[in-house]
Amino acid sequence: MLDKLEIPWLHILVALVLLVIIGPTPIPQPMVTPICSAIVALESGRPDSALDFLDVAMAFEPALEGLHTQAAEIALAAGEPLAALKHLEAETSLASSDPTHACLRSRALLAIGNTAEAANIWMEADGICLRPTQFLQDLAQAYLMEGNPTAAQAILEELAFIDPTDPDIRMSLAVVTATIRPEIAIQHLRLANELNSSVNSLALDLIRAIEDARPAEDRSYSLAQVGQTLVRHGEWTSAVWAFQHALELNPEYIEARAYLGLALDRAGRNGLEPLKAAVNSNPTAALPRIFLALHWQALNQPERARQQLEIAARLDPTNPAVPAELGAAYFALGDIRLAIAAFRLATELAPEDPRFWLLLAQYSTASEIEVQTLGLPAARNALVLNPDDPAAIDTLGYAHFLLGNLHLADRLLWRAINLEPHRAASQFHLGLLRQAQGDLSRARASLEMAIQLDQGGPIGQLAKRVLVHIHP
Repeated sequence: MLDKLEIPWLHILVALVLLVIIGPTPIPQPMVTPICSAIVALESGRPDSALDFLDVAMAFEPALEGLHTQAAEIALAAGEPLAALKHLEAETSLASSDPTHACLRSRALLAIGNTAEAANIWMEADGICLRPTQFLQDLAQAYLMEGNPTAAQAILEELAFIDPTDPDIRMSLAVVTATIRPEIAIQHLRLANELNSSVNSLALDLIRAIEDARPAEDRSYSLAQVGQTLVRHGEWTSAVWAFQHALELNPEYIEARAYLGLALDRAGRNGLEPLKAAVNSNPTAALPRIFLALHWQALNQPERARQQLEIAARLDPTNPAVPAELGAAYFALGDIRLAIAAFRLATELAPEDPRFWLLLAQYSTASEIEVQTLGLPAARNALVLNPDDPAAIDTLGYAHFLLGNLHLADRLLWRAINLEPHRAASQFHLGLLRQAQGDLSRARASLEMAIQLDQGGPIGQLAKRVLVHIHP
């Protein structure tokens, strides 16, 4: 936190204390002590404590009005923008003459979400503020959070001009630009990849998507391809902008509308309306129904999801993702046999895809149905197709545990944990194994780890139930 403070403020406080100590007039100790304590707190990286001490000193001696600016700076470093504004308002004598006052006010306003006024004050300050890069980065982020990529793009362009070699700034500019004008974004994407110390897979995938879309000479299509690439990388908020801009150019773009609903859902917003609109616009398209089903699944409404997925299965019978999602819906509804049948169908449609074999194995072991004849072979297939997948190794280990082969289960579960120590399911399965082996202290340790890794989640809840029955 201390690196966010301007060093001159600390020097000013030290100088003030020296003047107080050597001055000819006796100074009350209640004023000296809190200022000294504030200095110690700043040196220790505790701006919140320093702010409290300064408040005490200024309350004792109102003549210390000059410390309000320093207090505002410290308040910002402590993450208390409202306190910063309060100190700035109290220092009325310097409000118009000290440029620092305006700079601090713009930072505080930005921190409380008043983006427009913060930007106006900053621009009026006309380049006199310190640390412009940090403020501009915060301003760009605020615009992005508000869903204003055009304003963010302008700020990011200014940042890229200030520091053209910063790979993060360049990549942020490239992504935002790709969601507005994909053809212009390519130069930024290439430079971002060059500046990155390792291969930037997102930049390369976006370049490929934009280049592949060029022959169509349709910007809405290009934006949709950018959006789908961002979806594959989990960049949900940026994907929302790409699909929104695609629909502005082509409101009848059903696939873009369906993807917009999906991206809104995954970005923590509500994608129901665009999903319903996509389904209603083209009732014979499977994709909007699949995404609508995912929406209902996320809201724990498996019956509604089942209805959409069964229609999607008839519309697109060769898509393995449909029976895979349908299996999850059946499982949530308690129809384990139908769920297993759906997962088996997914593996038949895509026998070389390890993900569907893993799903089949996980649901078989979770329900403890046909573990020997179904779950175990499915887990082996998943591992053969993806040998270094900790989830597949863990599931195979758990299958052996359920079948009583504790020695092999031990080896596999340890291998999975070595590959991914923070996987809650692996820790939970290891806890069950240790309990079965009679090693209760290590069982507790693994179960407690699973709870920490999946707080409030299904694995964490299962671990809590088991842990209750394991005494110290």
